[in-house]
Amino acid sequence: MPRESWGRGRVVDLSGLTALADERLLLLAAATVLAALARGFTGFGAGMIFIPVASALYEPKVAVVLLFVIDGLVTAPILVPAFRRCTWREVLPLAVGASLTLPLGVMLLVVADPIALRWFLSITILAIVVVMATGWRYTRRASVPVAAGIGGIAGFAGGLANLYGPPIILFWLAGQSAAATVRSNLFAFFGLISLMAGASYWWKDLFTADVLMLAAILVPIYAAPVIAGATLFRSASEDQFRTVALVLCGVIAVASMPLWHGP
Repeated sequence: MPRESWGRGRVVDLSGLTALADERLLLLAAATVLAALARGFTGFGAGMIFIPVASALYEPKVAVVLLFVIDGLVTAPILVPAFRRCTWREVLPLAVGASLTLPLGVMLLVVADPIALRWFLSITILAIVVVMATGWRYTRRASVPVAAGIGGIAGFAGGLANLYGPPIILFWLAGQSAAATVRSNLFAFFGLISLMAGASYWWKDLFTADVLMLAAILVPIYAAPVIAGATLFRSASEDQFRTVALVLCGVIAVASMPLWHGP
């Protein structure tokens, strides 16, 4: 198989054991572990950690599809219990809204320069985190159109950069749902929206052989920390869950800014 140039003009060879000597893979593995811990504990956050690092090492298209594959394979067993425990009246409007806008994000991912959009997403997430950190909570049940609109924002951000989590988690943290319900809702939402995401990536021919080979290397690296994060969640309090989720949103929003790494 011929080599492909991924990001910043560098070349990666995924044949044999050569990939294991690729220094970028070591950095990617470290990001994979952190992303998996966050995903297992909060139910989200993997994209906020993995995508900026993988995009800097390779390119955004590679990063987004890599996370889609490894997260989908590892978290599939968690979906059945999440579907039983989630609140469907909260999950479905968000999933429908996200499914309508996700293809738009994927289209931009393929053809647009992501720098300005990355700035917009980071600054928007930070602004919401600041509001949430003041203790503000949404005390009424959101209407279906409002929930679908939040889902639309998440779908666009997810298609563009696999950042479904921040709009959704901030929306649910602003409400009155318990941490366990929020976490189950998140897993159920991601399970549903992954069907549309997979179709969109397939439509744009993003499932290349090299990406799938790299994903196969990362799956076992991702699996154990997801389990560890889920174990930590069972011993966490409501306040600890909300604090970790908000801090994660804020820190990664700052780290994701193009200010810290090149296009």
